[in-house]
Amino acid sequence: MTAGSAPDAPRTPPKVRRPSPAPRVPTPASALAAFRAEPRSPIIEQDGEEWIATFFWQDAEAEEVLLFVNRLTDERDLDRSLMTRLPGTDLWHLSYRMPGDWRASYAMVQKPPGRPAPWRDLAEQASLRAALDRGLPDPLNPTGMRNRAGFPLSVVELPDAPVQSWLAARGPLRGTLSTYELGGRRPWVYRPAEFVADGPIVVALDGEMWVGEQSLPAIVDNLIADGLTEAPLLLLVPGGDRLQRWAELNGAGGMPDWIADVLLPWAVATHQGSPDAADRVVAGQSLGGAVALLTAAERPDAVGAFIAQSASLWQDGLADRAATMPASAGGYLEVGRQEWVLLEPNRQLHRRLAAAGVQHRYTEFNGGHDYACWRGGIADGLRATLPVAAG
Repeated sequence: MTAGSAPDAPRTPPKVRRPSPAPRVPTPASALAAFRAEPRSPIIEQDGEEWIATFFWQDAEAEEVLLFVNRLTDERDLDRSLMTRLPGTDLWHLSYRMPGDWRASYAMVQKPPGRPAPWRDLAEQASLRAALDRGLPDPLNPTGMRNRAGFPLSVVELPDAPVQSWLAARGPLRGTLSTYELGGRRPWVYRPAEFVADGPIVVALDGEMWVGEQSLPAIVDNLIADGLTEAPLLLLVPGGDRLQRWAELNGAGGMPDWIADVLLPWAVATHQGSPDAADRVVAGQSLGGAVALLTAAERPDAVGAFIAQSASLWQDGLADRAATMPASAGGYLEVGRQEWVLLEPNRQLHRRLAAAGVQHRYTEFNGGHDYACWRGGIADGLRATLPVAAG
């Protein structure tokens, strides 16, 4: 989107109920006893081959408390996510039974006395999402993150959830992180200490999500330190606000061409990135995942690989365009098993790419449309698409 242009109004994914209700179960007496002995949340207990996660919230004034868990909460059936108050106390609770590999972000949204619940009687999806995004993190859970709007969330992780080995920073960044002005956008560039001229390039969309406490530069440093990838030049492109993000990252936007014709030539000329398309990767999540696929499919002259996490394949015709990817491309495609709108389209695209000879790794994780999952998966994507360090 050029400066001063008016973005098209965002569309939203189809609002479809969960195929089956979230697996809510009665709170075990053992969880209540464990909470009384040592207040913490969630309390996780094994139940046969699965696990029960019991969430707690203490609030004497609230009239209702909504537990908003990524993709377990059905936005068309919010009453099912209301917590239960233990009679005569300030303690609210709710339990889910899940497989042991589940991970999700969550927050609590309260209805204050005498005021309407923030999640009721909202006319359109954007207002509902804004209300839910402003939930409160769990003060009894030290594991957290921030959502796209910048608000803190908590994260629940069951014992068999994929280990996110390269997420935590191991010290200060070893390379240089800088911001530049480029055609009305302000990308960040991370040049690892180990980067050499003509090295690979990774373009990461929604760059503002990757320069804070969940740091893609730190992930890259960790992968390099462990000898798992060559050092890439990392270009982090900001997504902007909701309207700008939709205008630039929807399937009809011009981001693939901007990446190919503006960003990458600039990175070669000013930062010594590789001029070879085979050495270039575009990574994105949601709308950004769709752009990563389209760039690899429609600009093979500039980009050779993709990392697409929960790509927004609900957009008309987008999967067909992505499926035209040349066999010379490669990549990493992942989607959450709780993403009932996106799961089957991503499965179908995986099958089509495999049939076309596109070498890629495909993964389904037990989670939703969620940076709590993507921030681990992107390291797997980098390992799948970047060359391994020599020696």
